Amino acid sequence: MTEMSYDVLRAISAEHVDALASGATLLGSGGGGDVALGALLLRRMLEREGAEPVPVIASDELPVDALVVHAGVGGAPDVLAERLVDPDDCARAVEAVVAQTGGRLAAVGVIEIGGLNALMGVIAAARLGVPVIDGDLMGRAFPRLDQATLTVAGHPIAPMALVGPLGDTVLVTRSSAAAAQALMVSSAAAFGGAATLAMFPTTAGTLVEHGVRRSLSVCVGLGRAFLAVDADAPATVAAEQIGGRLLCEGRVDQVRPREGRVPGSITLIDRHTGGVVRVDHLEEYLAVTIDGRTVVSAPEVIVALDHRARCPIRTDEVRLGQSLALATLPALHDWPSEVAAAVGPAGFGLRVEEPA
Repeated sequence: MTEMSYDVLRAISAEHVDALASGATLLGSGGGGDVALGALLLRRMLEREGAEPVPVIASDELPVDALVVHAGVGGAPDVLAERLVDPDDCARAVEAVVAQTGGRLAAVGVIEIGGLNALMGVIAAARLGVPVIDGDLMGRAFPRLDQATLTVAGHPIAPMALVGPLGDTVLVTRSSAAAAQALMVSSAAAFGGAATLAMFPTTAGTLVEHGVRRSLSVCVGLGRAFLAVDADAPATVAAEQIGGRLLCEGRVDQVRPREGRVPGSITLIDRHTGGVVRVDHLEEYLAVTIDGRTVVSAPEVIVALDHRARCPIRTDEVRLGQSLALATLPALHDWPSEVAAAVGPAGFGLRVEEPA
């Protein structure tokens, strides 16, 4: 599944939160939202008197017909960065979907292991008192529901529930992937810009076949490795310590913002070679081209690190004159070639050559 190998998680306690948040930020590939409030909320829940760690279970450790519902949040990144999610809303969304299935919830699943939603699945599981699945449906952060492994495999997104901050609930019993995406966006807007979500009710057996397995363990291990990197270590060493590869280091020479669904770009000058580096992006970094040659593209993970602070920088945080190190991490999922276009640059309307 991946070149990265880490200890298998059995439970998530307060001591895991920093590593989980750090790994999720890296796997966000420049997107996925700010993890800070999610990390704060999860830590508070796990440090509360009498709180138990959240059990972590692999999909193949459950009965094949065990019910798993995936939980997260959706909406405007700036709203999600400022509004503390109510764990009770996470529980309400999951319970609404469970009621539609008529089954008994065995575990909560993570929709995407990149960004804020990596923590939201754990928060929902903690509130409901059930295990969280060691896996996800994207292997990183992606902005659309049709970019989930279950959607690609032909499994329905609905029943789907969205809960607003005042408890308002939208329940979708049946929907195409395109309609589910539109309903999620419009409902989040109606709720003030963001909503808690529950979707993709499925069985553990289906996740064994179509989910991204053990990605929660990988995320925490990746975060631990990153937090252990010496602040003075060269960027090459830092990239190697997290299982990645350094692409370049340079100063941001130009920032061209995205316009709606039209990708934007960042241009750097490589301080070692003088090469011209272009990074195309929407919510996430999509491709890196050096002197006209594409060297890496989605679904591989692209990481931009602030050269001084050595912290991951999201696409909306890049500034003119900033010194960045660009690195890539291997994809956590082997996407079938027939659907690779949906999760690669072409799936975002970007035309680039295949990486050499």
